[in-house]
Amino acid sequence: MANAPVNTIFFCQHMRKCYFFVLLFLFFACNTKNNNEINLFNNNSFKLHSGESLKDITPCITEMYTEYFNTQQIQIPLFKYIKHVDYVIFIGIPYNTSIDKMVNLRLNKPDSCHAILERNTTGFFNKYKKNGYYISEYSAVLENKSMIYISAMSYSKVISDSLFNKAEIIKRIKIIK
Repeated sequence: MANAPVNTIFFCQHMRKCYFFVLLFLFFACNTKNNNEINLFNNNSFKLHSGESLKDITPCITEMYTEYFNTQQIQIPLFKYIKHVDYVIFIGIPYNTSIDKMVNLRLNKPDSCHAILERNTTGFFNKYKKNGYYISEYSAVLENKSMIYISAMSYSKVISDSLFNKAEIIKRIKIIK
């Protein structure tokens, strides 16, 4: 009986360590970030494919994005830049504009390389070739009323047609509920 309090103290200390590790495990298990998607805004995320990675937005990247997609008439600031060895993806947040304004601007561009494939009141999808790039543009008002703009550029028509058609782009947008 003399060892009973010592065994009880040892048991309690051991159980505290076990509880600590169980709680630590549960914390990390519940808070692990899915590396296959990036958080956007307003509870939206964008799924990444193998080989894609989120990169810093440098002045050079901003200049490239602005040359192809952003204009003085409509503000679509670059929000995320995703790079793959065969293509790049830009995600912008249209500001103070509408789908109609964006479509009209595309139709009135002097280089006339924009051929709107699909358009409705909640979005548009556009595909064209310019300066050797196959370019896909998708913009939509999402279920939670957020507006998103996604553009992808690749030198490969096969990649552009398979990864950046309207259906594939839509599959990659996830609204977190």
